Amino acid sequence: MKRILIALLTVFIADTVLAQGFQGEIASHPKKSMDLVLMPFGMDHSILVGQVDKKGSFSIDLRGKNAETVPEDVKAMFMGDLYFNFRLRCGTGDDFGEKHDVPAARIDFMRLLQKEQWAGTAFLVSDENLIPWLEDEAYNPAVVGKFWEVVFLEDDLTLNTSCSFSKFVDSDTDVNVTYAYQLELKPGFNWVEYQIEEVHQTEEGQMASFPSKVNITNLSDPSEMLWLGKYY
Repeated sequence: MKRILIALLTVFIADTVLAQGFQGEIASHPKKSMDLVLMPFGMDHSILVGQVDKKGSFSIDLRGKNAETVPEDVKAMFMGDLYFNFRLRCGTGDDFGEKHDVPAARIDFMRLLQKEQWAGTAFLVSDENLIPWLEDEAYNPAVVGKFWEVVFLEDDLTLNTSCSFSKFVDSDTDVNVTYAYQLELKPGFNWVEYQIEEVHQTEEGQMASFPSKVNITNLSDPSEMLWLGKYY
Protein backbone atom coordinates (compact mmCIF):
# COMPACT_ATOMS: atom_id res chain seq x y z
CA MET A 1 0.00 0.00 0.00
CA LYS A 2 1.26 3.42 -0.90
CA ARG A 3 2.70 5.22 2.11
CA ILE A 4 2.41 8.98 1.96
CA LEU A 5 4.41 11.29 4.15
CA ILE A 6 3.99 15.03 4.18
CA ALA A 7 7.27 16.88 4.52
CA LEU A 8 7.74 20.60 4.99
CA LEU A 9 10.83 22.15 3.46
CA THR A 10 11.97 25.54 4.69
CA VAL A 11 13.80 27.38 1.92
CA PHE A 12 16.62 29.84 2.45
CA ILE A 13 17.83 32.38 -0.09
CA ALA A 14 21.31 31.42 -1.27
CA ASP A 15 21.78 34.15 -3.86
CA THR A 16 19.76 37.09 -5.21
CA VAL A 17 15.99 36.78 -5.32
CA LEU A 18 16.17 36.06 -9.03
CA ALA A 19 18.68 33.25 -8.54
CA GLN A 20 17.94 29.83 -9.92
CA GLY A 21 19.62 28.07 -6.99
CA PHE A 22 18.95 27.90 -3.25
CA GLN A 23 19.06 25.60 -0.24
CA GLY A 24 16.65 24.32 2.39
CA GLU A 25 15.87 21.51 4.79
CA ILE A 26 13.19 18.84 4.84
CA ALA A 27 11.59 18.74 8.27
CA SER A 28 10.31 15.14 8.03
CA HIS A 29 12.49 13.54 5.41
CA PRO A 30 12.55 9.68 5.58
CA LYS A 31 16.33 9.58 6.27
CA LYS A 32 17.27 8.58 2.75
CA SER A 33 19.44 10.32 0.19
CA MET A 34 17.44 11.34 -2.87
CA ASP A 35 17.91 13.17 -6.13
CA LEU A 36 15.78 16.14 -7.14
CA VAL A 37 14.95 15.80 -10.81
CA LEU A 38 12.89 17.38 -13.56
CA MET A 39 11.02 15.17 -16.02
CA PRO A 40 9.86 17.34 -18.92
CA PHE A 41 10.94 14.63 -21.40
CA GLY A 42 9.94 11.50 -19.50
CA MET A 43 11.64 9.47 -16.79
CA ASP A 44 14.21 8.04 -19.21
CA HIS A 45 15.58 11.56 -19.71
CA SER A 46 15.41 12.97 -16.17
CA ILE A 47 17.39 16.17 -15.49
CA LEU A 48 19.25 16.17 -12.14
CA VAL A 49 18.95 19.61 -10.49
CA GLY A 50 19.66 18.91 -6.81
CA GLN A 51 20.01 16.44 -3.98
CA VAL A 52 18.60 15.73 -0.53
CA ASP A 53 20.85 14.12 2.07
CA LYS A 54 19.88 11.68 4.83
CA LYS A 55 19.38 14.53 7.29
CA GLY A 56 16.94 16.28 5.00
CA SER A 57 19.18 19.12 3.86
CA PHE A 58 18.77 19.87 0.19
CA SER A 59 20.16 22.12 -2.49
CA ILE A 60 18.72 22.84 -5.90
CA ASP A 61 20.13 24.80 -8.80
CA LEU A 62 18.64 25.29 -12.26
CA ARG A 63 21.55 27.39 -13.52
CA GLY A 64 23.40 25.81 -16.39
CA LYS A 65 20.96 22.92 -16.69
CA ASN A 66 19.92 22.08 -20.22
CA ALA A 67 18.58 19.30 -22.39
CA GLU A 68 21.59 18.76 -24.64
CA THR A 69 21.63 15.01 -23.98
CA VAL A 70 17.95 14.61 -24.87
CA PRO A 71 17.44 13.42 -28.48
CA GLU A 72 15.72 15.95 -30.71
CA ASP A 73 12.92 13.54 -31.60
CA VAL A 74 12.16 13.06 -27.89
CA LYS A 75 12.09 16.80 -27.26
CA ALA A 76 9.76 17.25 -30.21
CA MET A 77 7.34 14.76 -28.64
CA PHE A 78 7.13 16.65 -25.35
CA MET A 79 7.51 20.32 -26.32
CA GLY A 80 4.60 22.42 -27.50
CA ASP A 81 3.37 26.00 -27.85
CA LEU A 82 4.34 28.25 -24.95
CA TYR A 83 0.81 29.26 -24.05
CA PHE A 84 -0.11 25.60 -23.53
CA ASN A 85 2.78 25.24 -21.06
CA PHE A 86 1.39 27.36 -18.25
CA ARG A 87 -0.79 25.94 -15.51
CA LEU A 88 -3.22 28.82 -16.04
CA ARG A 89 -3.96 29.97 -19.56
CA CYS A 90 -6.88 31.60 -21.29
CA GLY A 91 -8.38 31.85 -24.71
CA THR A 92 -6.50 30.77 -27.80
CA GLY A 93 -2.94 31.33 -28.90
CA ASP A 94 -4.01 34.55 -30.58
CA ASP A 95 -5.39 35.82 -27.27
CA PHE A 96 -2.07 35.05 -25.61
CA GLY A 97 -0.04 37.17 -28.03
CA GLU A 98 2.46 36.89 -30.86
CA LYS A 99 4.83 34.65 -28.86
CA HIS A 100 2.21 31.99 -28.19
CA ASP A 101 3.86 29.39 -30.42
CA VAL A 102 7.41 29.55 -28.98
CA PRO A 103 8.39 25.90 -28.21
CA ALA A 104 8.38 25.13 -24.48
CA ALA A 105 7.98 22.31 -21.97
CA ARG A 106 6.29 22.56 -18.57
CA ILE A 107 7.38 20.83 -15.35
CA ASP A 108 4.50 20.88 -12.89
CA PHE A 109 6.04 19.10 -9.86
CA MET A 110 9.54 18.31 -8.59
CA ARG A 111 10.28 14.58 -8.57
CA LEU A 112 12.36 12.75 -5.96
CA LEU A 113 14.34 9.69 -7.03
CA GLN A 114 16.10 7.13 -4.85
CA LYS A 115 18.39 4.68 -6.61
CA GLU A 116 16.79 5.77 -9.90
CA GLN A 117 13.33 4.85 -8.62
CA TRP A 118 10.56 7.39 -8.21
CA ALA A 119 10.29 7.85 -4.43
CA GLY A 120 8.26 11.03 -4.05
CA THR A 121 6.82 14.23 -5.47
CA ALA A 122 7.23 17.77 -4.16
CA PHE A 123 4.60 20.50 -4.40
CA LEU A 124 5.94 24.06 -4.22
CA VAL A 125 3.36 26.32 -2.58
CA SER A 126 3.02 29.21 -0.13
CA ASP A 127 -0.01 27.58 1.52
CA GLU A 128 -0.54 23.83 1.86
CA ASN A 129 -4.26 24.38 1.22
CA LEU A 130 -3.34 24.92 -2.44
CA ILE A 131 -2.28 21.29 -2.85
CA PRO A 132 -5.77 19.72 -3.08
CA TRP A 133 -6.67 22.28 -5.75
CA LEU A 134 -3.45 21.57 -7.67
CA GLU A 135 -4.25 17.87 -7.58
CA ASP A 136 -7.89 18.24 -8.62
CA GLU A 137 -9.22 21.71 -9.37
CA ALA A 138 -12.62 20.41 -10.44
CA TYR A 139 -13.57 19.33 -6.92
CA ASN A 140 -11.23 21.26 -4.59
CA PRO A 141 -11.32 25.05 -4.04
CA ALA A 142 -8.43 27.37 -4.77
CA VAL A 143 -7.12 29.78 -2.13
CA VAL A 144 -5.20 33.04 -2.32
CA GLY A 145 -1.47 32.32 -2.38
CA LYS A 146 1.44 31.33 -4.58
CA PHE A 147 2.71 28.21 -6.23
CA TRP A 148 5.71 27.52 -8.43
CA GLU A 149 6.53 25.45 -11.50
CA VAL A 150 9.40 25.22 -14.00
CA VAL A 151 9.33 25.87 -17.73
CA PHE A 152 11.96 24.88 -20.30
CA LEU A 153 12.82 26.97 -23.36
CA GLU A 154 15.68 26.88 -25.83
CA ASP A 155 15.90 30.66 -26.40
CA ASP A 156 15.64 33.94 -24.49
CA LEU A 157 12.14 35.30 -24.18
CA THR A 158 10.53 38.40 -22.68
CA LEU A 159 6.83 38.01 -22.07
CA ASN A 160 4.59 40.90 -21.08
CA THR A 161 0.96 40.22 -21.83
CA SER A 162 -2.40 39.63 -20.22
CA CYS A 163 -5.69 38.12 -21.18
CA SER A 164 -9.22 38.18 -19.80
CA PHE A 165 -12.15 35.90 -20.45
CA SER A 166 -15.53 34.99 -19.05
CA LYS A 167 -15.67 31.68 -17.17
CA PHE A 168 -19.02 29.92 -17.23
CA VAL A 169 -20.20 28.95 -13.74
CA ASP A 170 -23.87 28.20 -14.31
CA SER A 171 -26.74 29.34 -16.49
CA ASP A 172 -27.01 32.60 -14.53
CA THR A 173 -23.35 33.33 -13.82
CA ASP A 174 -20.28 34.20 -15.86
CA VAL A 175 -17.16 35.36 -14.02
CA ASN A 176 -14.45 37.61 -15.47
CA VAL A 177 -10.99 36.03 -15.13
CA THR A 178 -7.67 37.80 -15.76
CA TYR A 179 -4.19 36.32 -16.08
CA ALA A 180 -1.18 38.66 -16.40
CA TYR A 181 2.20 37.33 -17.57
CA GLN A 182 5.42 39.26 -17.00
CA LEU A 183 8.45 37.02 -17.43
CA GLU A 184 12.10 37.15 -18.42
CA LEU A 185 12.99 33.63 -19.51
CA LYS A 186 16.42 32.26 -20.38
CA PRO A 187 17.48 29.20 -22.37
CA GLY A 188 17.13 26.15 -20.16
CA PHE A 189 14.98 25.75 -17.04
CA ASN A 190 13.22 28.73 -15.44
CA TRP A 191 11.18 29.12 -12.27
CA VAL A 192 7.65 30.40 -12.87
CA GLU A 193 5.68 31.96 -10.00
CA TYR A 194 1.88 32.01 -9.97
CA GLN A 195 0.38 34.53 -7.55
CA ILE A 196 -3.34 34.00 -7.03
CA GLU A 197 -4.59 37.42 -5.98
CA GLU A 198 -8.33 36.78 -6.08
CA VAL A 199 -10.50 33.68 -5.87
CA HIS A 200 -14.12 33.58 -7.00
CA GLN A 201 -16.11 31.86 -4.29
CA THR A 202 -18.74 29.62 -5.81
CA GLU A 203 -21.96 28.48 -4.20
CA GLU A 204 -23.00 24.98 -3.21
CA GLY A 205 -23.84 22.91 -6.24
CA GLN A 206 -21.55 24.90 -8.53
CA MET A 207 -17.98 24.12 -9.55
CA ALA A 208 -15.18 24.52 -6.97
CA SER A 209 -13.97 28.04 -6.20
CA PHE A 210 -11.32 29.10 -8.73
CA PRO A 211 -8.68 31.82 -9.26
CA SER A 212 -10.12 34.90 -10.95
CA LYS A 213 -7.03 37.14 -10.89
CA VAL A 214 -3.50 35.72 -11.22
CA ASN A 215 -0.07 37.22 -11.89
CA ILE A 216 2.51 34.95 -13.52
CA THR A 217 6.10 36.13 -13.05
CA ASN A 218 9.66 35.01 -12.37
CA LEU A 219 10.46 33.63 -8.92
CA SER A 220 10.56 36.62 -6.55
CA ASP A 221 11.52 35.23 -3.12
CA PRO A 222 12.48 31.57 -2.49
CA SER A 223 11.87 32.02 1.25
CA GLU A 224 8.12 32.09 0.55
CA MET A 225 8.23 28.52 -0.75
CA LEU A 226 6.95 25.63 1.27
CA TRP A 227 8.00 22.36 -0.30
CA LEU A 228 5.41 19.75 0.59
CA GLY A 229 6.52 16.28 -0.35
CA LYS A 230 4.54 13.11 -0.81
CA TYR A 231 6.72 10.01 -0.48
CA TYR A 232 5.85 6.56 -1.78
